[in-house]
Amino acid sequence: PSRSPLKNIIFLLTIGAIMIGIHKYGSLLRASVADAGNDHRLGADEAPPAIISIYLGEYLNSILDEIEGIGKLTEKKLANINLGVQNLPRVAKDVSDRNRTSPLAFTGNKFEFRAVGSSHNCAESAMILNLVAAYGYDRITRKLKSAKKGNVRESAILVLRDLLKETRVIQFEGDNYSKEWQKEAEKRNLSNDINTPAALKRIASKEAIELFGRYNIHSERELQSKVEIKLEAYINIKKVEFKTAINMAGTLILPALAEYLGIISSAAIKVKAVTAKDSAMISDVKFLDNLYTDIKRGIEDLKNRLAECEGEEDLFSKAHLLAEGGEDALLRLRKFVDASESLIADKLWPITKYQDLLIAL
Repeated sequence: PSRSPLKNIIFLLTIGAIMIGIHKYGSLLRASVADAGNDHRLGADEAPPAIISIYLGEYLNSILDEIEGIGKLTEKKLANINLGVQNLPRVAKDVSDRNRTSPLAFTGNKFEFRAVGSSHNCAESAMILNLVAAYGYDRITRKLKSAKKGNVRESAILVLRDLLKETRVIQFEGDNYSKEWQKEAEKRNLSNDINTPAALKRIASKEAIELFGRYNIHSERELQSKVEIKLEAYINIKKVEFKTAINMAGTLILPALAEYLGIISSAAIKVKAVTAKDSAMISDVKFLDNLYTDIKRGIEDLKNRLAECEGEEDLFSKAHLLAEGGEDALLRLRKFVDASESLIADKLWPITKYQDLLIAL
């Protein structure tokens, strides 16, 4: 922020433009970081969730709250707002309250977009952010042109005041990981595209096509090509994930479970021969046998999901089958495999156990 009053107003209008753009097209920013790997990462204690909101921080928030609550504008109120912007603290990054759970946070003198994955090119997200900001500037400009002629700063503040009320729903200063925020975001009608197909549908929408075309960014065909390429990449990655899970469960986990089941069964029979009583191992045998059956069924279920996907020609439909039914089947299979890992003897388990990974760290 500058010491110049006019530049301070421009700074506030820039914040407003970004908020307007995110309010209207925040789902496009989510779509810019959509892929199979990032679906696992978003909202997983290391990256922000798929709900796009803005964190402004206490100081900037207080300035915008003051603007939003303005009734009749006076020179004194303008001076207070100007002074507030001038004194925006340039806090060192190591001590600033940056709210690392927020996808888009204002940190002293810039916005940070936290949802970009390590394999992504940041250019696409930057392009979308610039695009939605351009839309915001566009709206502000039209409103300023239609405002009564007079003091430019006064007109700008009054326009900003009205737009801030409109964009209040995308501001969130709390814990973005919390279940309470998920419920609150739903009440605010904010999009929560938890998987890639749902996110990419936003780019293919008529509204998005019109926006990209208005600012000569992409034509409709170019957007369709972009979506098709991303969907095909997503589908291929999910297929590899599911086929790998099927192979590991069938060739590694089931044989280990069968071998351990044989050892426990044999021991149970020997104990009964000596004591003439059923030992506690009988219940273990039954439990392990049920696990074996569950894993077999889980493998078949995942195979069926893949077969169902192969029979679908539409890319969106195919991706949705993998993102929803396929992912559910994979998680069910994993639950049974994880249960097996906690029971089978270490020397029989064919891959590294989680406890070993934790010790190694």
